Amino acid sequence: MKAFQLNEACGAGGLVLRTDLETPEPGPGEVLVHVRANSLNFRDFMVAHGKYPVPAKPCVIPLSDGAGDVVAVGQNVTAIKMGDRVTGAVFPDWISGSLTQGIFQWSLGGPIDGIAG
Repeated sequence: MKAFQLNEACGAGGLVLRTDLETPEPGPGEVLVHVRANSLNFRDFMVAHGKYPVPAKPCVIPLSDGAGDVVAVGQNVTAIKMGDRVTGAVFPDWISGSLTQGIFQWSLGGPIDGIAG
């Protein structure tokens, strides 16, 4: 697998192209997606510059927006199957209103999942 990883929060200069990454196996409740389209947004910019309110995990792959095909499913996944086309949601429980600390606690990807700073 290949991906750009952020080795340090210093902007685009901290991104390193890795071509030797192992393809992850989905755990319980997870799916593996072959990304077909992506974009970087302001959240990714903030993570790359160390300005996001939640710290980033080491060697994070800064990608908030992506879409693709499900290529593997973990245990207990029932609503999604292999071959489905999906898109990610950084804040899956945020429907409307102000972005609260509680919503940040359950954000996905980028910073340390499920932990607010």
